[in-house]
Amino acid sequence: MGWDDISRWQAADLAAAFAMGDPIQTVDVRDIDYASETEQIKGAIRIDPMEFERELAGLPDDRELIFYCGRPGEATSLKIAMSAFDSGRSRVGILVGGWDGWIAANGPREARA
Repeated sequence: MGWDDISRWQAADLAAAFAMGDPIQTVDVRDIDYASETEQIKGAIRIDPMEFERELAGLPDDRELIFYCGRPGEATSLKIAMSAFDSGRSRVGILVGGWDGWIAANGPREARA
């Protein structure tokens, strides 16, 4: 397996996976734009991208981790997903279009914790 094995999820596919109860966990790794946001993907876990290495162990092992950010080209989420993969997590992915793609697809959201 290599970094090209990191799955790339479209917002509609991710929303359908939630609806079907698939074993996935979204992880919010927004950085600069996070402070001004009031919402997150429903059920997402928040990880500060600057503290990711320390917080990786606390993420669930029984689900695919789907990272999302607010950067063009999914820059932060791809970097974090690659780091998780390199740390031994084989089930990792990114949300294509990130937070903006999720909003555009009208994906389920909740108030940020």
